[in-house]
Amino acid sequence: MSNKTTKEWTVDLPWGKVAVIAWGDSTKPPMLLVHGYMDTAATFIPLVNELTDSHYYVAFDMPGHGKSENFPTGQVISQIHIIEVIHRIVKFMKWDRFVYMAHSMGVVIGLFYNYVYPNKVSRMIHLDPGPPISMYYYVHHKLPFWFNYIYTEYYDSFKRWNSSEKRRYTYDDALSLVVRNRNLSEEQAEVILARSLDPVAGDKFELSWQPSMKKISNVSVSDETLYTTLTANSPPTLVIAASESSMVGPAKSFALNILEKCQNILPNFYVVTIPGGHDVHITVPEVVAEYIVKFLNYKRNKLWSMIKSKI
Repeated sequence: MSNKTTKEWTVDLPWGKVAVIAWGDSTKPPMLLVHGYMDTAATFIPLVNELTDSHYYVAFDMPGHGKSENFPTGQVISQIHIIEVIHRIVKFMKWDRFVYMAHSMGVVIGLFYNYVYPNKVSRMIHLDPGPPISMYYYVHHKLPFWFNYIYTEYYDSFKRWNSSEKRRYTYDDALSLVVRNRNLSEEQAEVILARSLDPVAGDKFELSWQPSMKKISNVSVSDETLYTTLTANSPPTLVIAASESSMVGPAKSFALNILEKCQNILPNFYVVTIPGGHDVHITVPEVVAEYIVKFLNYKRNKLWSMIKSKI
């Protein structure tokens, strides 16, 4: 574990400001950290604390999350919108190449980014990508269900999803909510809340998430296109899967089948499973960090023997 210098700033984008936080030495090779569904850049704090000083770690809050300003209201936001955010952050940072590490939904977004902007990502680190990949099962295999869940529910409750009024919580109530929903300790939940609470009257807080981001949509692509997106221009990739999967039924089989195909076909695609739930990067960051450090340090032809020896 090392103490890293922390710096925060905002980047002005056409619709508003995006909040950025960075750790370490800006002269080191860059690594972009992208959080998942209804989360913030704070999700990486425990893991960054365990990583070495070999890279410059930069994370941002997606629009409508954490300290970033909202997307414009009145529309269903797609994961594809976040690709443009990543593109503009990378352009702002003036990076030619960088390592991409993401958790959950951020993994899928990064895979689409890598497809649209090839040869920018030198290596990818996927933190429990199974659950967000499994959601793509519904796009074509259960299209009516998917459409109703995203679009019909959004427009039937349009005022709710676009309202500026939010529920107010005491700090303890907000903490208990995160502990319960994400199965974290209070200490871990406090880290998550560090970028998610807006103080209001008295001792009350509002969660900073834009309500409509709960209805963020998958990219509507076929199974074939999804697989092409995942495998084209693929850099060396490390997948860290959680043993206690939240995936169920045919959606689970769908995701596992895709990951297995990637592992069988791509020459530098490595999967390790770590005991724990979806947030293993928070609950056991020291274990996750050990794999990441070795993955970053070894040359391609040594990667598999190195990782396999750790399983």
